[in-house]
Amino acid sequence: MSPVPGQPTLHVARVETSTAVADFVDECSVLEADDQCTAWIDADRDFARIEYFCATEAEASHRLAALEALVRKPFPYAPWSAVISPLPYENWAETWKRFFHAEKVSPRLWIKPSWETCVPAPDEFVLDLDPGMSFGTGQHGTTRGCLELLDEISREHPGLRLLDVGCGSGILAIAAARLGFTGITAVDNDPDAVRIATENADRNGVLNRIRFQVADLSTFVLAEPCDVVAANILASVLIANAAILAQLVAASPHSALILSGILNPQAEEVVNAFQVIGFAPAQTVQRGEWTTLRMKRMSS
Repeated sequence: MSPVPGQPTLHVARVETSTAVADFVDECSVLEADDQCTAWIDADRDFARIEYFCATEAEASHRLAALEALVRKPFPYAPWSAVISPLPYENWAETWKRFFHAEKVSPRLWIKPSWETCVPAPDEFVLDLDPGMSFGTGQHGTTRGCLELLDEISREHPGLRLLDVGCGSGILAIAAARLGFTGITAVDNDPDAVRIATENADRNGVLNRIRFQVADLSTFVLAEPCDVVAANILASVLIANAAILAQLVAASPHSALILSGILNPQAEEVVNAFQVIGFAPAQTVQRGEWTTLRMKRMSS
């Protein structure tokens, strides 16, 4: 079926591998904790298919890379065929309604789809997000870890400036705006992600408080460092760009780096990469198989 003009298109990240790999992924809670992931197993043929349904091709690539990082060490010789393909609009938005409901994702943040209502307490905030943003619904462990830390930091030190690197659906930047962060910049190297993030910010009434930009981290230049830099990307990308990320963080007593997209076994390697350049872990949040780190500058 060809895509319908004007209708959203999903991107399916599909892996074909062995049943042992699929069982291992399931044991790590990757499947059961992720509503955007499905798996089909044929034990007789020792064949398994794992699929992620993503809003953009970049997100699909991120999912595949994270999954491969999880299984390649314990299963170095397992069969592995990975592909990303577009999925034309059919009625996936209606299907999504079965499992995407209003949910509290941090002490002061709720996320809800447009078809539900939510009455927050006076000191709580609601983010309105619709289907197609699997990294932006707050259900994924990486997103939730970042939201929890943003909520905490904003209560400790209101009004800090924030940079969201690899903004995806824009959920972190939008949450930051609602939580009172200022001077918010959100960047992603995928134009589709920036477009979706811009639309989401407009839907939530905070578009005038966020500057969105298509940019690659390796060449990104910020006019003035930010107090808080959030980077929810792959561990390998965090490590390779540690020095660049460090330069984006202001030298202020309340500055922080929020790093996510890190599988639990990778956390130590990420911490080591940033300790070398003067950052130490101040807080660790684990949700499922994912780790989110809050890093602070070491005292000189």
